[in-house]
Amino acid sequence: MPKVKNKTAANFGSRLKQLREDQSMTITELARRIDVTPPAIWHWEKRGRMPKPATIKAVAKVLDVSSEFLENGVHIVSTQDQGPSDQTSLRPDEMSLEQLIRAIEAKGFHVRISSAGDREPSEA
Repeated sequence: MPKVKNKTAANFGSRLKQLREDQSMTITELARRIDVTPPAIWHWEKRGRMPKPATIKAVAKVLDVSSEFLENGVHIVSTQDQGPSDQTSLRPDEMSLEQLIRAIEAKGFHVRISSAGDREPSEA
């Protein structure tokens, strides 16, 4: 019976390879920077293997992404000390209403929120 790969691991490998290539980094260079062997990285990218959590954190630091993004493909955005540019890493359907309003206002638009009862009657 063929071995079924873990879907998360396969996605991890795809993200790792894409991020590494986006930074024009070779497998050998990444391996040297996180103190692992190049075959280990090859196994992560091609065979769907997952490194230890501490190694994932080291890879994330070198590639300048969160370990959550590497593992799950999800950007985690802290609500503390969050500037408008931090919010653009999330898709609009993943943002809270407050985050959406801040992002819209950061683009120079004015946002006004009112309830349905606050509306003026339209003239016919």
